[in-house]
Amino acid sequence: MASNNVKKIGNHQPKVQPVQNTWEVMKPFVKFGLAATGLIAGTLITIIKNIPKPDNGKQPLLKKDKIIRI
Repeated sequence: MASNNVKKIGNHQPKVQPVQNTWEVMKPFVKFGLAATGLIAGTLITIIKNIPKPDNGKQPLLKKDKIIRI
């Protein structure tokens, strides 16, 4: 009845993972980071370009022709 090949629970050797190149492991994260940085930079450039510029130094042409008499 009893067999000589009894498996013991919890007494197994851990699987050894093969050594991986660091670049192969980090490549997806680096690509995502560069893509996200490019997207944020493009968005900021678009926002800055669409901000209206102040016209403090320019006066309208109509005000130059008016004469004020006191």
